[in-house]
Amino acid sequence: MKNNNRLILLGTVLVCVGFVCLIVVLSGFLTYGSAKPSDYTLNDETRTAAIDSATATANRARDLLSARVEQVITYYTNTGNQERLTLFSQLKDLLSAKDEIPDSINASIQALRSISGQEDEIQHMYNVQSLLNTIRDNEQIVKQETAALGTDIGQASAQRKAALAGWSTTVWILLLAFSVAIIAAGFTLNHSYQMKKVMAQIALYLLLVAGAVIMVFPFYWMISSALKTRLEVSLFPPRFTPSKWLNFENFRLAFNTAPFARYFINSVVVCFFSVLIVTVTTILASFAFSRLKFPGRELIFSALLSMMMLPFEMLVITNYSTIIRVGLNDTLGALIVPFISSIFYTYIMRNFFMSIPDSLYWSARVDGCSNWRYLWKVMVPIARPSLVTVILLNALASWNSFMWPLLVIKSTNNRTLPFGLYAFTTEGGTYQELIMAASTVTVLPMIILFLFARKQILRGVARGGLKG
Repeated sequence: MKNNNRLILLGTVLVCVGFVCLIVVLSGFLTYGSAKPSDYTLNDETRTAAIDSATATANRARDLLSARVEQVITYYTNTGNQERLTLFSQLKDLLSAKDEIPDSINASIQALRSISGQEDEIQHMYNVQSLLNTIRDNEQIVKQETAALGTDIGQASAQRKAALAGWSTTVWILLLAFSVAIIAAGFTLNHSYQMKKVMAQIALYLLLVAGAVIMVFPFYWMISSALKTRLEVSLFPPRFTPSKWLNFENFRLAFNTAPFARYFINSVVVCFFSVLIVTVTTILASFAFSRLKFPGRELIFSALLSMMMLPFEMLVITNYSTIIRVGLNDTLGALIVPFISSIFYTYIMRNFFMSIPDSLYWSARVDGCSNWRYLWKVMVPIARPSLVTVILLNALASWNSFMWPLLVIKSTNNRTLPFGLYAFTTEGGTYQELIMAASTVTVLPMIILFLFARKQILRGVARGGLKG
């Protein structure tokens, strides 16, 4: 008995050690697997080469910065901004004298933001700030490497990293296999029900965490990029966090470049009226197909369900011709009228209505309740979970609609957010931080809505789809 307990304990320890080794080896492989020993080699020769390279880069940046500063001075002379004109004149004098740029002037220029939001000012500011960062970073490299000449600063760490970078892929694979073998040996010694349950839970949580990271990372990257400066967005290798989390300058510039406030209002108006009208028509149609007895009810409902197999693209030409004939082209009404009913939402609500006992309906009828009053006083309150689901799904679909607005909307003032974002990606050019800020404004409302209502959506779809 004691031997069995010892084997079980040994197996548990081996499994734990194996998982730790696996994590360490994976981290090392991802960090050093594709690196070269020369990337981490430190000696006076490599430091001298780094000093020469950084000095040349800083000198080229100074030459480019001199030309950019002249453009900035000309711009602010024309606009009459004396404060900024004085600041950049000081920078020009420092560059002409080839003096070191003080941290105070560098910090003052880095803190500047566009006043007008115009393209010329944004471009000038970006060029000057990025070149100043290049000069500062390379001058710091020169100082650090010069101070380290003839010393052993960082030598031990560099040697360890160079040794790891010198390992071949075969070595890393063997270490990974060894870690897996330790886990397998431990599981062989301790394959009790508890260990199997723990292993299954670890595997499940690892898969869930990996899936969550894959799903959430694009949204995190969008929001973090919206808070970065233009220089931080263009860095390689990329930075995963902005230097300032409360930097909302990109949002201001995006709203100055395109009328996103107008796009937002248009999306809210279209979403509100679409949800309102579709909800009413869905309730009425669901009640008719679930409670009212009329000839051909099942046949008509089956025909409507069969129409769900038709993709929306097949109806675009017909809908577009209709919108043109009734004179709704290039209006918000054109985004609402073609979607005043939904077969899918009617199917969900009908199934939920049919799950309500008939005895309740006939009891209400005996008491003198009309069909109209029974619908709004009894059935709608009972069907609130499915009704909320219909409202939320319809709001998501209306808010994210893109292809139809792209076809029927021509003027800028009638664009919705998705269409406005598409137009902004061409107008914003290569300014990724502004595009990410605009994307955040477009996507964030629906993300918040889904986070708060995801359980309600799943619950309502399950009830409406399974009952009946």
